[in-house]
Amino acid sequence: ITYYLTMYSITQMQNATKQCKSINPFLVLSPELKFDTIKAQILEKISEGLKPKTISFEHYSVPWTIPRTQASSMPLCSPTDYKFLLHLASKQKTPSLNLLIKARLLKNNKNSEDSDEESRDSESGNSDSGNEDERPKKKSKVKKHKSMIKTVLNVKINSKIQLLQNCWMCSKVGCSSDHFFVHPEHSDHFPLGHEHFAVWAAAWNKDDSLANLETPPNHHKFNMIPGHQLDELSPLLQHRLANHNQPTAGNSTAPVFNFNIPPELLNVFRPTNVQPTEECAPPTMQDQHFLFQPGSHHGPDLSLDDFCTLYKLSDGIRTRLHENSYISVETLTFIVVPELREMGFKFGEIAAMKAAMRHWGQ
Repeated sequence: ITYYLTMYSITQMQNATKQCKSINPFLVLSPELKFDTIKAQILEKISEGLKPKTISFEHYSVPWTIPRTQASSMPLCSPTDYKFLLHLASKQKTPSLNLLIKARLLKNNKNSEDSDEESRDSESGNSDSGNEDERPKKKSKVKKHKSMIKTVLNVKINSKIQLLQNCWMCSKVGCSSDHFFVHPEHSDHFPLGHEHFAVWAAAWNKDDSLANLETPPNHHKFNMIPGHQLDELSPLLQHRLANHNQPTAGNSTAPVFNFNIPPELLNVFRPTNVQPTEECAPPTMQDQHFLFQPGSHHGPDLSLDDFCTLYKLSDGIRTRLHENSYISVETLTFIVVPELREMGFKFGEIAAMKAAMRHWGQ
């Protein structure tokens, strides 16, 4: 069984969550070993990574999780806990689990001093201990940080973030991130950060139909997940589609003014020697405000990826359109040029979009 360890010293535990630095060794042990042997192996890794002066298994909390099998953390304190761990780990093809090792805050002063020295030793690395003994020790003033006010909403969201982190923890060695989302029908890993977990937990806390432990929310931060499709259009697209579907002929709400002018009054302004010519309608000019001219012929129904590939649009154009929730070529017909500029499109990219839409409509 492969054990992936994540170890934190007391000093790191007192820092903010984003500033905590962990030590991540691993162990490969036989399931036939006894619980005391497992404890000894874990204590050896703690001694190598955190370098405490005194070490005891009771000085650390060691919860464990198994991805896809045991999402919530379970304690590892007794042979019974170890037996339950082996029972769940044996169900995997390649047994592996995660151990989160955190130093406990001890009450007596002597142990707390040892714990402070333990964390200082683990962070200083190769510092000269002999010179430190010769110097007189000064009492350091520790600034007390104001604790964040915990509301009921914060507690619920933080608990859901912890569940999500335990569920989607990556067990592969050498990954760029500690947490990944894997779509059931795709093997590609989508890295998850704190912002992803915060959005996911907030949507899950609001309504289980919006998100749950296995399904991410309908949010633009999850647009690049392989195989993930948004269930709803953005409010901007819904407004555009609603305006497009409304009948325009004969139902205009604009005011109409009628004027009756006598012919005698019109003859005053009509020249006598000039022969009347046929009135010619001014040439129609395309409105440069629109990306796709209204009334033009619509081409085939294509997805956004197929449209970008067919008309050789760049990956930057494809990514910006995905980030703004455009999913098909039909939704592109409602875009206007100022909206492209707001999305960050350059002049050349806007010209490429116009050319692609013109060829699509021919």
